[in-house]
Parts: sequence; C-alpha cells; structure tokens
Amino acid sequence: MDSTTREIQQLQQVAQGDKHAFAHLLSAYLPSLLAFIKRYIKEHAQAEDIAQETFLRVWQRARDWEAREHSPRSWIFRIAFNLCIDHIRKQKPTTDMLDALIEPHSPEVMAIAQNQHRHLQFALDRLPERQRTALYLCAFNGLSNKEAAAIMKLGVDALESLLARARRTLREYFANLESETHEAKVSVTR
Repeated sequence: MDSTTREIQQLQQVAQGDKHAFAHLLSAYLPSLLAFIKRYIKEHAQAEDIAQETFLRVWQRARDWEAREHSPRSWIFRIAFNLCIDHIRKQKPTTDMLDALIEPHSPEVMAIAQNQHRHLQFALDRLPERQRTALYLCAFNGLSNKEAAAIMKLGVDALESLLARARRTLREYFANLESETHEAKVSVTR
C-alpha cells in the first residue's frame, strides 16, 4: 500500500472518530507542517498555535474532505496556509522565514550565512505573496506542483508560472547584487 492510499484511509478513519488514525496523521505531518508555518509566523508559540488549530480543524472537518479535490497532505497544508494568511492579515508580518535554514558552525560561516540570509530574505520579502507562497510550498516543503496548486486553489500551469516568475525575479536580484559587488571590488582596487 502506498503512502497516499494509507493517508486516505487514515483520514477516512479520522472522519469516523478514530483517535488512533488521527494520532498517526498528526505524527506524520506535524514536523513538516510546523516548518511550513514557521516560514510565515516568526513566533514559535504562535506557529505552534496555528499547527494546533490546523489539526483541530482536521479532526472536526475530516468528513468534509473529498479525495477528488485534494490529497490528505495538500488538504492539511491548505488549512494551515489559510490560517497563516488569516494571522498575517490580522498583524503586521514580522516573519523571518529562513531562520531554520541557517545553522552556522563558526564565526566566519555565521557572518557569510547572515549576509546571504539578509539578501535572500530581502529578495523573498519583495516577491508578491502568491509567488512567495508557491516557492515555499515547492522549494522549502517539497510539495509537488499539483499539491501546491491545490493548496493555493490554482491550476498547475498557473502555479508553474508563479514559480517561474519568482525564480526569475530572484535570479535577477542576485545577478544585480553580484554585479554591484564586482563593481565595488574593482573600484576599490583602482
């Protein structure tokens, strides 16, 4: 039995009130879901609250899930995504979405990583929300384009277009940054 079939069966069991199946879904998805939420929500306690609310809604609404529209994984991530967007709209966003990606081991690596992190964060923050979300879902959370499209309520072609524009914008930003850095080095050596 493949993992998707197993997840479908577990979600169907959750819909019937099976706490054991719910515990399996929770343990399977909580780490990746919490990492996804932390891309939007900086405060750990708030991110955990959103994860908890996500699973509460999974428990309460499992009967509403329909296989023809979403896989269990994309449905759960869609719930979390909607909760994150609601939270962000209620507050001025203060997320630092890439903290979990940097684990420096030395002062030198830390300085380089912090500089790269600042530039990447700056570039990501300037992407339109839909492009940034598409990138987070696919690049940082490993969802397929089909799953990410379902979460964002888009067609796969529209999602791929968002990803292409986001990547192009990031490439242009870093190409310009590299050019500016090179020009600065050349002017210093003259």
